[in-house]
Amino acid sequence: MSKIGEALLFFRENDWRSILVRLNTRDTHPLIQFIKYGICGVGSLAVTSLVFWPLCAWGKFPALESAGLTNEVRALNVTYNKSIAFFFGNIFAYVSNSMWVFTTGRHHRVLEFIYFSAVSTTGFVISLLAGPLLIKIYGISTFASFLLEIVASVLVNYVCRKFFVFKG
Repeated sequence: MSKIGEALLFFRENDWRSILVRLNTRDTHPLIQFIKYGICGVGSLAVTSLVFWPLCAWGKFPALESAGLTNEVRALNVTYNKSIAFFFGNIFAYVSNSMWVFTTGRHHRVLEFIYFSAVSTTGFVISLLAGPLLIKIYGISTFASFLLEIVASVLVNYVCRKFFVFKG
């Protein structure tokens, strides 16, 4: 709790220019780093969503309830769509996190990207299994399945990326 208090004090005692300078440094308070991580996550979510919804779910592999598909077919199409969207979202996440949030150099760049992707893929596979399963068994909406993936990914990915992939 003292770390949160320190961060709040920093925001209260500094002007916007100082806050922005601090945001753009890699060696910053953990709460500020998590905010930066969240901003990159929103960017990755935007890329993933743009690929998933208009390009895939409404197009290539229909996955919306209104398409009149069975839950089994819809769940399978969600799996395809998530896999395609994940590829693009992961690349965006790696580039933005390595340029702005975390300090690179713990591993060679190629190995770093492989580890980053392995962490992302682990969370993705778990959500990929859980989301369609929930659609099949409980008939939840495609949107609810998508939101559950986001929550799980944020929590697991931040910890793994901070302590295992990057220098911190």
